[in-house]
Amino acid sequence: MIAILSDVHANLEALTAVIRDMSGRKITRIFFLGDIIGYGPNPVEVLEFLQKFEFCLMGNHDRAVLTGPPKKFNPVAKEAVEWTRKQIHPSYVRLKWLRPWVYRKRLEWWRFLLQMKPIRKEGDWVFCHDHPIQPGSDKYVHKLEVAQTVLDGLPDIRAFFIGHSHVPMMFTYKERIVPEEGTLYPIDQRLIVNVGSVGQPRDRDARACYVLLDERGIQFIRVPYDIRRTQQKIRQAGLPQLLAQRLEEGK
Repeated sequence: MIAILSDVHANLEALTAVIRDMSGRKITRIFFLGDIIGYGPNPVEVLEFLQKFEFCLMGNHDRAVLTGPPKKFNPVAKEAVEWTRKQIHPSYVRLKWLRPWVYRKRLEWWRFLLQMKPIRKEGDWVFCHDHPIQPGSDKYVHKLEVAQTVLDGLPDIRAFFIGHSHVPMMFTYKERIVPEEGTLYPIDQRLIVNVGSVGQPRDRDARACYVLLDERGIQFIRVPYDIRRTQQKIRQAGLPQLLAQRLEEGK
């Protein structure tokens, strides 16, 4: 069984709850579809943990931390990116000769982020953070007509797994499907599957979301976590108040 996660956004409590939920299942592989960091208060701890997954793809917030936030980022996202960069960039370690282990660790995290790719293919499955035809473009697949262009553009692919929008959903060529928690959806036709978000869901359900995949099909799993603790950390870090508020609202 494969677990597919996306958009943790440095939310350690949500990630920990999902890992705890996964431990009771027969999971042999874990894939991550991007946005390890950005928004949340625990970039260091989440980076440390996600390096253990089979692969991690690059999300737009991961890239923004590496290169600087793009102009289209709103002020809250930009502030979170700049704060995150200070937590993990090697250049922010003062007196490196007194704290060499901190500097080495930050180099490790930075190199890990730099080597991430925006897309991965496994047989006739494709995994991508945003748009499978234009990976790294930050474009969304959130409407049926957009999904159809993806299915038409890559006809040899049986199933696509994406994140980015933080909203769990599926597309066939004919319809957009809002998945029900725990329902098993067989892969009996070509699909685009948005696996939702672990660390910042935006479908009005505050619980962390991830997907299980095996030979029977796909299941969407929702996991409650200690939102209050994450909110407290966000405020203590001096991050924008909106980032704490939206977690509780699931948007």
